[in-house]
Amino acid sequence: MSRTAPVLRLTVAGAIAMFVTAVLMPAGVMAGGADAPATPDGMVLVPAGPFTMGNNNDFYDSDDDEKPRHTVDLPAFFIDKYPVTNRDYAAFLAATGHAAPGHWPAPGDIPAGKEEHPVVGVTYADATAYAQWQNRRLPTEQEFEKACRGTDARRWTWGNVFDKSRANVGQATTTPVTAYPTGVSPYGAFEMAGNVWEWNSSWYELYPGSPPNRTVERFLGQQVKSVRGGSYGSDIGSARCADRGHSKPEDTSTSLGFRTALDVPGYGHYAAALAARQQAREGRARALPDISEYEEHQPSRDRIRSADDLLARADAAFGDKRFEESERLARDALGQINQAHDLALDYKRQVILKKEAETKLILDRLENALTQLPDGLSPQQQALRAEADQHLRLGREFQAEGGWGYAQMHGIIGYRQVQAMGVAGASAP
Repeated sequence: MSRTAPVLRLTVAGAIAMFVTAVLMPAGVMAGGADAPATPDGMVLVPAGPFTMGNNNDFYDSDDDEKPRHTVDLPAFFIDKYPVTNRDYAAFLAATGHAAPGHWPAPGDIPAGKEEHPVVGVTYADATAYAQWQNRRLPTEQEFEKACRGTDARRWTWGNVFDKSRANVGQATTTPVTAYPTGVSPYGAFEMAGNVWEWNSSWYELYPGSPPNRTVERFLGQQVKSVRGGSYGSDIGSARCADRGHSKPEDTSTSLGFRTALDVPGYGHYAAALAARQQAREGRARALPDISEYEEHQPSRDRIRSADDLLARADAAFGDKRFEESERLARDALGQINQAHDLALDYKRQVILKKEAETKLILDRLENALTQLPDGLSPQQQALRAEADQHLRLGREFQAEGGWGYAQMHGIIGYRQVQAMGVAGASAP
């Protein structure tokens, strides 16, 4: 609810909404805990944590842009309980002189009887300007979907079975934002299915790991913004939490509105801490195959143990919501892991250089011995030479492929065959 919303929006429908919110909202969200942040008036808290985004095989996904289903971990945020209404938007116009939607009878003159309907006919820039006036922002596509479906990957904001009594879908026009009090999300947000599409701040793009999609590729590349929720004229599939719509930023559709979102104080380092911990674990997984239990890798193992301790402390700090400390500890852990990996790789490079030099010496010795053989060899000597030539050829092939053990073996066997010829000077060191 905006700062200018009426003091009493407690119609009968509103009273029912409050009752349903108390019954359906998760207890932890309602109670919030001892350190829960104060929720701004007219907003609801969506707690931090992972949720399932997208779908893999929902037949309602007609343009195949919801794939793949994936996990997204978000910091806590606030989101408006209802879409911004005409009354809310009129106060914004009066305070700022911003241009009114084109379909309004006159600037500041709300369409008759639609004070509590969601505002429509606003561009992305209009919606952003309103949010900034409120010292807020538009929700991201990820935030909208989590606020809508919660953590159980439900289809619609209330569950997996569509119920026309819970949303304004397949109708002729908008309705007041409190008209469907049982259409409430797991976190207490209303109207996230139907009534109006809602602007999101995200550009419409395919999800990471999505299969090629020629159906929507013409919209990609920061051309259109994500819109979510479906509208009064949509089908039930478009009102699903995972459904993805899109509009050009300058669109002013009479089925397109918005709501605002707000960061929760103290979560500024949440995403960075989450990423740092993940990077440290990925770095550890890359390093371990190159670090053995042998003595030469003891310095690397010591650093891995130090990194494990730092990462455990980073996890504990994250659990205590000390996100900046968690990020720092995780980055320190990654530094130890990188040092451990570099030490192991340096040792490996030294070993490789030594093997390369030894292999070159052994094969060069065989090649030099073969070039010193005189003409007029006996048939037995010629057979030995042919075998030595074959070993030199095989040795050079393995040398080029990095198979230094086999290369050295062929070089040594070939050299012994030259020695077995008994030709003076040919096998001298």
